[in-house]
Amino acid sequence: MLRLLCLPVFFCISLHVFSQQEIISTATTYITQNNFTQANYYLDSILKKNPKSVDALMMKGNVLLNYSWQNTSKSYFNIEKAESIFDTSFISQNSFIPIIPFDTSEIIERLWQKCLLIDSTRTDIKKGLCNLYSISLRTGDLEKQLWRMKKFITENPENAYVYSEYARNIKARGHFDDALKIYQIIADMFPNMAGPRCDMAGECFYSGKPNDALRYLDSAFSKTDIDETSYVNGAGIYSMLGYYDNAYKILQRYSQQNNLLAVDFYKGLIMFAQQDTGYYIQLKDFLQKANEQSYYDEVRLAQKLLPYSQIEFTLTDYKALIADATIPDYYKVLIHQRAMAQFKKNCLPYIQYGLFQSSINNFAIAAPFLEQIQDCETANTETEYSELVYAYALYMSGEKEKALVHFKPLVDSKDIFRQQAAMYFSAKILLLQKQSEQAQKQLQQLLRMKEKTKYTWLVGNYLSQLH
Repeated sequence: MLRLLCLPVFFCISLHVFSQQEIISTATTYITQNNFTQANYYLDSILKKNPKSVDALMMKGNVLLNYSWQNTSKSYFNIEKAESIFDTSFISQNSFIPIIPFDTSEIIERLWQKCLLIDSTRTDIKKGLCNLYSISLRTGDLEKQLWRMKKFITENPENAYVYSEYARNIKARGHFDDALKIYQIIADMFPNMAGPRCDMAGECFYSGKPNDALRYLDSAFSKTDIDETSYVNGAGIYSMLGYYDNAYKILQRYSQQNNLLAVDFYKGLIMFAQQDTGYYIQLKDFLQKANEQSYYDEVRLAQKLLPYSQIEFTLTDYKALIADATIPDYYKVLIHQRAMAQFKKNCLPYIQYGLFQSSINNFAIAAPFLEQIQDCETANTETEYSELVYAYALYMSGEKEKALVHFKPLVDSKDIFRQQAAMYFSAKILLLQKQSEQAQKQLQQLLRMKEKTKYTWLVGNYLSQLH
């Protein structure tokens, strides 16, 4: 859905990649083979003959950068992401993101600045400096470099998204606020564009900062230049956060400007959520105008909802719809609203809505809905999972003492992942409460367990960070 979900993967830093010059192609071959010694030997032989060879100097910096990337000991590990109960996979080397050491980055910087003194037109090297500053967390230097390049950056609107990559590099290394500063610089360079601000909203949304997401969305849609991705993403975020009127207005603008039917479907879905029987006419009219190729998700969901104008919409129907992976979350959220309005005395819709809000890291909103578990008489196989999510939502929203109460029973779970998650977070909370002896006992028990999950790995390798 979101432009931000497709983040670039960094394998080999290669500047001026379209050049066919022998120096660059030869050095790049050595780099891709991780033969850094031979690459340096080759480049030094070039520089001995021509000390002002820009390509050789540039590639010297590139060799060092890639060597550092492969061998740096200063790696960032996002422990909060690794701890998440929503990811059951084991920890791997992909969980570590290299941070280029400051001293190394300074050497590379001097080489590339020397290149620019010889040839100030090399935009690829200027962009390389931006990348270097971002992956070495030199945010201040990156800010200056971006402003120096403002004239070039603003020549092409697509650069608003190209240069946002450097903000994503910083965010990936755990400096979210600094990343937003870089996003803001790019946004300021394009004062009429919604896109950069909408991307900032997306970053905040997926980082569990809904209020900031709403603030950036409001800013984005006050602009005059709004691209299709921003319309779709913005409406989706508004919808998932429960601001259905805002989502409707965005889709209305989008549909009017592009002669689309998106708002017609969304209006019918809102009417369904509000138990307005007129939804049938609204969605039927949409289906008569829409083709499945252009509106696949919308057509399929409209077809699923139409029969409920003639037959009763039941809890069984609700459960089937929310279990349907083909229905996007920004539409599914309104199905939750329908169920909570229609089945007010049943705990299930409230719990499911809490689970949904937890899945988008909106833990403060999720916790009160998940609290319905305590009064829920309908036990099922998912009750224990809901309990785990509730405890985790409390933990993530800062209610750690209350979270401990709900983690403790899960220590006896027969599901190994849930059991170890409960043990891990219980121990962390006990450590915060200065109950070190009890916490250490639980951690050692977790380490000794025969069946392993990522939580046994986290305890074994990051025990010192839990104090």
